[in-house]
Amino acid sequence: MNAFGLAPLLLIFPAIGVLFNALVGRRFVQPDYYRLRREAAPDAAIAAHNDPAGEKWSGWFASLMALGSFAVAVLLALSLAGNDFDAETITLFDWFNVPAANFRVPWAMQIDTLSVTMMLVVTGVGSLIHIYAIGYMHGDPDFSRFFTYLNLFLFFMLILVSANNYLMLFVGWEGVGLCSFLLIGFWFDSVSNSNAARKAFVVNRIGDFAVILAMILLFIVFGTLGFDAIFNSAAERFASGEGIAIFGREVSVGVLLSVVTVLFLIGAAGKSAQIPLYVWLPDAMAGPTPVSALIHAATMVTSGIYLIVRSNVLYEIVREAATQGDVWLHSPNVVAYIGAATALLAGIIAFTQFDIKKVLAYSTISQLGFMVAAAGLGAYVAAMFHLITHAFFKALLFLSAGSVIHGVEHGHHHLAHDAAAPDEHGFDAQDMRNMGGLRHQMRTTFWVYLIGALALAGIFPLAGFWSKDEILAYANEYNIGVYILLTLAAVGTAFYMGRQIKLVFFGEPRHPAAEHAHESPPLMTVPLVILAALAVVGGLLNLPFLTAGAAEAAHNHPEGIFLALEGWLEHSLASFGLTEEGLVNLPLLDPASLNYLVAGLSLGLALLAFGLAFYVVYGRRPATAEEPDPFRSIPVLGPVIWWFAILPLNTLYMKFVVPFFNRMAHWLAHTVDWAFWHDFVHDNIIRDLFVGFARFSSSVLDRRGLDGGLVHGAARLARGLASALRVTQTGYVRNYALGLFVGVVALLAYFLLSAG
Repeated sequence: MNAFGLAPLLLIFPAIGVLFNALVGRRFVQPDYYRLRREAAPDAAIAAHNDPAGEKWSGWFASLMALGSFAVAVLLALSLAGNDFDAETITLFDWFNVPAANFRVPWAMQIDTLSVTMMLVVTGVGSLIHIYAIGYMHGDPDFSRFFTYLNLFLFFMLILVSANNYLMLFVGWEGVGLCSFLLIGFWFDSVSNSNAARKAFVVNRIGDFAVILAMILLFIVFGTLGFDAIFNSAAERFASGEGIAIFGREVSVGVLLSVVTVLFLIGAAGKSAQIPLYVWLPDAMAGPTPVSALIHAATMVTSGIYLIVRSNVLYEIVREAATQGDVWLHSPNVVAYIGAATALLAGIIAFTQFDIKKVLAYSTISQLGFMVAAAGLGAYVAAMFHLITHAFFKALLFLSAGSVIHGVEHGHHHLAHDAAAPDEHGFDAQDMRNMGGLRHQMRTTFWVYLIGALALAGIFPLAGFWSKDEILAYANEYNIGVYILLTLAAVGTAFYMGRQIKLVFFGEPRHPAAEHAHESPPLMTVPLVILAALAVVGGLLNLPFLTAGAAEAAHNHPEGIFLALEGWLEHSLASFGLTEEGLVNLPLLDPASLNYLVAGLSLGLALLAFGLAFYVVYGRRPATAEEPDPFRSIPVLGPVIWWFAILPLNTLYMKFVVPFFNRMAHWLAHTVDWAFWHDFVHDNIIRDLFVGFARFSSSVLDRRGLDGGLVHGAARLARGLASALRVTQTGYVRNYALGLFVGVVALLAYFLLSAG
């Protein structure tokens, strides 16, 4: 089976979804919208009612386009398996082609095991989020606009993961950044939502600038931006010991690539929310819950991980150069420590959050830290394994949180119809202090949420246990410092998830809205059940060998049930055998055996932390919404943890990044735009030139040329001809008869002469 020719449909399907909802979606959802707009009806009347049938047309069309892309991704995966996993490149057209400069960048799709893995995750989880959003966004006046943005997000994410060069990847990279701005600020009538969208946009621009610098360096040195060309050339130059002349200095390949890979790390820190650029992700909760699930689970935040894993050859060259003492900056170690520190810091901050979605947001930052740390260690398959399982259980948790919020909001609306109920305009349906006891009212949501929480905490035998512990096993073997940080982060994860389960689903309801909450409709719960099943069985993708002997015996046999993901991804994460020994080799691609000590210790600590939160710290408290958090009253530890929640980098962002951004915006607005462009360029150059040309045209071309010359000249000519012809106008018939006779004779003579 060969379906590689269908690869463009991967992008075409979501593009069709964008066009449909952008052009005609509102006509389905709000049939009277344009009539009422013409009649100048108030906005409240325009947005009063959505047509349920129209919502289904809009939502299901977008969802079917996402499912169409998922079907194409499945076909591509089967085609790769039937093609001995050999990568294919589908060139659509030449994007840039300058023969004189020997510069060519095709718009081409890289179909290999790594890109197809990302395609399956993005489209599969993304499709479930689309379906869930049909129920969640019911009644929203901008229903069709929401699905336009969702499909557009999917479109750019698929460009990113299917690119065969860094420039095309960057188009998708910037596209998902734009879509995140649109989706986070979807309800832009709220100032806080608009600020959150702006914050995400500004912080990501820092990382994007670093990626641009890295691409410029790569192009200057290698003359191309294609993945394969850069990787092969870099490996060959490193093997030969060839130096590189750049900006008048000769440097080694290792030194140059250490700079490039650090720049890629900064870019990944922006997109994948690592220290110090993680501050935008918690605020991204301002968007609708399906947006949170899409951004946090399967799309934007994984793009930084994908960039590092895709550039694995560059990082491994730097690692090899570091062993030879050739580089001053060991970028893979920097990657590993940044990831581990982020995992721990974000987990600590999650202890102090009361917003149900913000707890999950900080947990996302923490789990991304695990992936980045794994990539820094060289355990690229482990990083991808955790990326996949995290997509399952984190999408499950966010959508389940949306179900909880949906149920509590309906409970609060029920109270609003009760005349005796207090009027609470400031009620927060996302605050866990307003919940409690929801396992009775929302049984399906409770069970799927519990599965997701246990998977996130790394409890055996759920998916998170296998992927997280594989990372811990590699860290224990190759970098004990990273291992300690990640182990502490894993313990923290179990604690704050135990805290969340207790506060949301157990105890007595702490607010009347929680008492009147009800289960979400099947359109929302069915995707949750599917994701819960994936969170249970997702570990089967890459189960480790039980013993080192079994791993050694089954080496180079990836078709077996164990370590299938290694066997799958090794075709994209291949070693570059430049010599017989292979100078650039990915050492951690070897199958991993199960480290019982590491696995047992992490599982034991996770169960202890979960139980400590559930039974001890939050056993019977808080009983009311007004009661302070019990964790804060723990001597020493509680205040220290709470200090971490208010200290770190968000404060620095507000004190330094925001003022800098505002000053830069002010300088651009007043100096560049107004003083330079408006006053100088516009007033002194454009306006003066235009006015001068207008005056010349008016006085010379128009008045003297057209009026004085052409128009008046034509009048004088007509007047002269008229005066000459007037002589022939005598008024005597004989003269006219004579003229007629002379004319007839002249014509006869002409014809006779012509005939002769």
